[in-house]
Amino acid sequence: MKKALCILLSIVLTAACVLPAAAADGACDCGKAPIIHVYGIGNTVYDGEKSVFPPQGGTIAATVFTALPLLPAFLRGSLNIRQQERALRAAARIFSPIAFDKNGDPATPAAARFTYPESVAHEDGEPIYFDYDWRLDPFVVAAQLHDFIRFVEAQTGHDGVYIVAESMGAMILTTYLSVYGTADIKGAVWMNGAYKGVASCSESFSNQNSFQADSLYTYLIQQTGIFGSSPLLCDLFTGLYASGLLESVLRPVEKAARQLADNGALTRFMQQYLGRIPGFWGLVSAEDYPAARNFVFPTAESQQEYAVLLTRLDRFYNEVSSRVDEIMTDAKEATGKIGVICGYGEVITPVTKDNARQSDSIILTEDESNGATCAPLGSTLGNDYVQAVDDGHSHISADRVIDASTALFPDHTWFVKYAHHQVLYGSYALELVHNIFYSDGFDVFSDPAFPQFMVRDVRTDTVSPLTSDNGGQKTVEPGFAARLFTPVFKAVRVILDLNAKLFAAG
Repeated sequence: MKKALCILLSIVLTAACVLPAAAADGACDCGKAPIIHVYGIGNTVYDGEKSVFPPQGGTIAATVFTALPLLPAFLRGSLNIRQQERALRAAARIFSPIAFDKNGDPATPAAARFTYPESVAHEDGEPIYFDYDWRLDPFVVAAQLHDFIRFVEAQTGHDGVYIVAESMGAMILTTYLSVYGTADIKGAVWMNGAYKGVASCSESFSNQNSFQADSLYTYLIQQTGIFGSSPLLCDLFTGLYASGLLESVLRPVEKAARQLADNGALTRFMQQYLGRIPGFWGLVSAEDYPAARNFVFPTAESQQEYAVLLTRLDRFYNEVSSRVDEIMTDAKEATGKIGVICGYGEVITPVTKDNARQSDSIILTEDESNGATCAPLGSTLGNDYVQAVDDGHSHISADRVIDASTALFPDHTWFVKYAHHQVLYGSYALELVHNIFYSDGFDVFSDPAFPQFMVRDVRTDTVSPLTSDNGGQKTVEPGFAARLFTPVFKAVRVILDLNAKLFAAG
């Protein structure tokens, strides 16, 4: 017995000496902790082997087939009960395959796929990508991110990681930090961040959408990927706008949409589909959340029916969206290595109540930057404008459009003009991220190659420092054919307006 105890004691003592040594040998001494890149929304949702979202051709065709008979009613600006139900059935074709239940959990087998990488290489600073099902409760995704961070640490031998969070991923990062803090985080960069909401989503949920002809025209004309390769299409659309026909079409469409909201049909649709998806609620701003909650769940009965979901949504509002500045400030103080990268100069998706605001085409620049002062699109702050916060540095852009002194982190916030939301800035962003993470005290004044304000050349897709000479307006000029289309569309507009008046009178 004594011999057995001695052997057991020897094993324990040996393990006590060997295991710490083995752990030390497993640690990485490369001096560069791994970088995890948290994706934004957009990964495909599959049901088995079938892609169900974004919708495929068959689903889109079925939706169009269901909705097409409603076109005359929309152009009149009025839908009867049967037409309203048909409109909702058309929309349901898009969202029913990814539906959630009343508690905010998936109601179908459909899911976005993500697997851990077989191996993790990090020495060269290449990001390790974390993906997720964007529909899920942000707290659920934050827990998944926590597990992934621990996996990367175990694979690389590091005791912490850097995080780059893009778009919706920025909201996931702030959620993660609110729960787990910075124990495993050595630094963070928020890029095109959706941590303060996305206007198109936030205003849709709170019933504040607006459809304006000038905003739609400017949005589509400015996106050179749509019209840049088709001058004739550009002229055609310009004719629609210049003739007033575009406005004549949108006016009754907006009226019909308002009808769906006023009579509760839109609320019923939200309760059954979009309003059950916690991930979408994560894109509703703290300012709009109370109004959105009341619009989607307006009655005591609906609030009781969706009590579990509302508890989850309220938690996100109380612990994350209403505390973004506090969460980010804590991260800065704890790590000392943070950065915010924003886009501006783009027209925002034209369904919001104020489309003259600076954005990256999806998210408002003011929100991405946590409070930078921005001139309206097409204008400047003025030559006599004085920087709002005098901190001893200049934070006004060369085109006098942005005053970054009012941002949460004026010395750590970078802006790229004409970098729309889908642009990741290529090598510029990766080099900037490396500087922020792998240098001490890197800020907007540290390197002339990475000043606070940059501009993207949309022709070459390259980024360079912004000057007073290279930050001009990005436009697509209509051609001569636009003048030919305009009078034709004016005649059509007169007919449509007359029909609308006759319908209203009859």
